[in-house]
Amino acid sequence: MLMSPDAAKTWSPGSLSGDINSHPDRSLKDHLEGTCRLMAEISAFSNLSYILPIDVLNSVGATHDLGKSHPLFQEYLQGRGKGVEHSLPSAWFTLNQASAYADSKDLPLIWMIESVRRHHTHMDNASSALRFWASYQPSMYADRCVRMKKLMPDWDHFMTNEEWEYYSDSLILDEEDFISEDHWLFYRLLYSLLITADRMDAIGIRSLDAYNMPEFKMPDLSLKKSFPIDDWRSRVHNICMGEVEHINSPGLFTLTLPTGAGKTITGLDIAHTIAEKCQSKNIIYAMPFISIIEQNSSVAKQLFGEDSVQEDHSKGYIQVDESNSNNPWSRMQNIFRYWRSPVILTTMVQLWDAIYSPKANDSMDFHRLSNAVVVMDEPQTVNPRYWSGFGKTLEFLSKKLGTTFIMMTATQPHMIHGTEIAPQNIEFPFNRHRYSVLPGKNELKSLPDLITENIKDFENGSGLVVLNTRVSALKVYLMLKQKLTRPVLFLSTWMIPCHRRMIMTFLRYLEKRDIQHYLISTQAVEAGVDLDFDWVFRDMGPMDSIVQIAGRCNRHSNKADPGTVLVAELKNEKDKSFCNMVYDDILLDSSRTTLQRKDEVHVFEEALASKMISSYYHEIIERLNDEPVWENICAGKWGPDSKFDLIKDDRYRDTEKVYIEYDKNLRPLLEKLASTRWALENLEQKRILNRKAEQYMIEIPSRELGKWREKLVSVECHDEFPPVGYVERFKSWLITKEGCKYAYDRITGFIPAELVDESGLNDPLL
Repeated sequence: MLMSPDAAKTWSPGSLSGDINSHPDRSLKDHLEGTCRLMAEISAFSNLSYILPIDVLNSVGATHDLGKSHPLFQEYLQGRGKGVEHSLPSAWFTLNQASAYADSKDLPLIWMIESVRRHHTHMDNASSALRFWASYQPSMYADRCVRMKKLMPDWDHFMTNEEWEYYSDSLILDEEDFISEDHWLFYRLLYSLLITADRMDAIGIRSLDAYNMPEFKMPDLSLKKSFPIDDWRSRVHNICMGEVEHINSPGLFTLTLPTGAGKTITGLDIAHTIAEKCQSKNIIYAMPFISIIEQNSSVAKQLFGEDSVQEDHSKGYIQVDESNSNNPWSRMQNIFRYWRSPVILTTMVQLWDAIYSPKANDSMDFHRLSNAVVVMDEPQTVNPRYWSGFGKTLEFLSKKLGTTFIMMTATQPHMIHGTEIAPQNIEFPFNRHRYSVLPGKNELKSLPDLITENIKDFENGSGLVVLNTRVSALKVYLMLKQKLTRPVLFLSTWMIPCHRRMIMTFLRYLEKRDIQHYLISTQAVEAGVDLDFDWVFRDMGPMDSIVQIAGRCNRHSNKADPGTVLVAELKNEKDKSFCNMVYDDILLDSSRTTLQRKDEVHVFEEALASKMISSYYHEIIERLNDEPVWENICAGKWGPDSKFDLIKDDRYRDTEKVYIEYDKNLRPLLEKLASTRWALENLEQKRILNRKAEQYMIEIPSRELGKWREKLVSVECHDEFPPVGYVERFKSWLITKEGCKYAYDRITGFIPAELVDESGLNDPLL
């Protein structure tokens, strides 16, 4: 032991002068004390004291910003100069303040000082962090001590040169003692608490303001449209809730129910019951798509109450009352997307980043997983190469943090070994649809004939056509709208979010009034979107994606005859399958093996699909090479270069984010963002404006923008900006109202220039 355990208690922020500030309106003394207090409150609320003792929290919280005492930083706070880097100097104070832990392997000093050094950037790989600190020779350490004394003349708590040399040598010689999954958990929790408490205090939060888990109120369904299947759904719900009576401790669970079985209400009821039994602090409901969050948030608010539910996604924000616009909690949620409420509806990406992302702000929600109930809706949307490592991570967190994870889907991936809550081999009491899988490859232009020949009475019912690429979807829309007499709608990610939301609202209107219609879409409608069609066509893809789309066919079993789910592999004029442009070859090969027959149509009922999906998952797990998601944690690969992105799509490699001036509301938002000087004090307003502006944003391949700029170069423009171009003032690409006359259709969204040449769609030039 280099120093006595009591040495960590020899200094506190109370000795600081009140004239030294951490922020323009906050003294450094008050900020450090406030951060310590909030770290302690958060730790106590999240039951983390057994991992993070109070002395560790105080050592880190009390020193994390001491580098701000530098005169240059104080001048910067007064609007003079550029300031000075403060995180590393602060970490040296943390090092000496907490040096009593230098010999501890369970409470490693290295991750305390790293949490301070990196609290405005990101976690680094463990080996890089160890080498960084070990590189300071005794003479360099002595120089650091001189600098510390100059900043804080009253500071008298130092390691000796010999003690530093002994410790820095151990970082390299005993490296394996500082790198493990337990050290990752210690570091990430401490990092999460420090960053959260630091940001909270900076924006004016002085106390945690804890809450209780809300009551669960089953909604009154008597006023809803009744379907024949509703009695069965109610029985399934009651059986599942009966199984939950036997669950008395956190763990890993699966809830495998067919699409349309009412999983949202059942899953949240199960989560609430387990939360009450295990005294959990919060429920986190993670979904694959933003559109599903917006759909399910209204359900959750009926169940738990408006004030208890937080809708968290990249395009959401907390509405702020103008009379209380400086509310610090709304600022915390809007600026940092902090999970404050007892019930959180978020995306799978945000959950993934809370666990794995090295970025400081992304890690803030990590401690919220402690003693939580996490429902993962449609977890099969996670890349199968991550399943093994993700499952091991969830098992570890459940064991260490008392977190309950519930995997909820109709097509349960082989991700965890969890206890099943739903009845075994549960199936719909009715056969809602029948699959018909065509052999071989088919040209895209043959699709209207394929539908006509293989779907009986296709014109007498509503239909859904799902394609794998946006271009193929647009081409099919152009073909089918000429042949179909009833409303034909379109959905793709080339439509700005507010446009897509309008289409979804209109779809529900048509469905509610039993008005026949057709929807041409990309995979945006796959999982969780509550739409119902008489027949469905799906271009070939992974089998679980096909089964999810099939769930939109006769969803409520309110048709006398089973609907048809037609599957065919479509190709372009170069004989390349569209599915190969999007999906992993192994997933596709396994799907073809499971679904297609060499020279004949493969017809099977809905009930058989669940058995086929199990063999499909087994095959892809056997063939896929797992990514080292869990192994990286164990090996200390915690930095940005070791991060796995949950959504990795090479189609977006060479793209630009583009604002579409769909209506008059966008331009004022962009002007406000461009003309305002932004600082922490008004950062909440910036985030809100950004999220409003993002309702008009899509990603477009750079080459497509180039083609449109070339095409429109001779068009007379009455705007200060070109129809399609990069606007330096906004630091972004913009398609103006003039440009929308050519490049953005009010029905289908953005149109590639070559499709305009082919069809004349939306083209005033022709």
